[in-house]
Amino acid sequence: MDTGHRVAERGSGSVDPAGEPADGAPVTAGGTGLRRTLMAVIAVAVVALAGTVGWVIGDRSSSSSTPAASAVDIGFAQDMATHHIQAVTMAGYERDYTSDSGLKVLAFDIESSQEFQVGQIQGWLDQWGQTRNNPHPMAWMGDQHMTMGPDGLMPGMATPAQMNKLESLHGKALDILFLQLMIHHHQGGLPMARYAVAHATEPFVRAMAGQIVSSQSSEIILMEQTLRKLGGTPLPEPAS
Repeated sequence: MDTGHRVAERGSGSVDPAGEPADGAPVTAGGTGLRRTLMAVIAVAVVALAGTVGWVIGDRSSSSSTPAASAVDIGFAQDMATHHIQAVTMAGYERDYTSDSGLKVLAFDIESSQEFQVGQIQGWLDQWGQTRNNPHPMAWMGDQHMTMGPDGLMPGMATPAQMNKLESLHGKALDILFLQLMIHHHQGGLPMARYAVAHATEPFVRAMAGQIVSSQSSEIILMEQTLRKLGGTPLPEPAS
């Protein structure tokens, strides 16, 4: 996922990119709450737009070469979409409730970029005549697939209990668990992406898989550094 996305609230000349009044006027509690609500609405709209634009691009990229899609292309698309959707959910909660500005930006980057990729993938699947549901997750990886996790989840995915806990937290406790779960999530998705880079038939599928490997590898390093600064430690890597 690209980490270059940024959202800055700009009013009609009265608010600077940091959200402070340009003329030095005092900020009321009501005004602060309104700005936060508007920022949340804008972020949700941007994420929704990312998914729509991704679908259009994915639909167009696959329409000229539908017959070439292989079991690896289809399986990767189905499973990575499922994997991404959980990451979007986790990142969206962190974006809304963290008080750490750096993590708010990181969470938005993950949320919007993965939503864009889900849109692309859905465009491919529509062209291939496939649904997002994979009845045999990770079978497309052959003998190299990783062990399915608790509750029949793909590697790295958070359990329902972990998701419920995440969505009950705020402050530093939220930031630590979010980083732990997202690092683990990325670690589970990387082997899938690497396999697609090596074995997918379609060049646009290999290209997305390569982007995932590059961006998530960098994000893991950043998130581990941030987690340790907060006093937390990464979870054990997903079992292979």
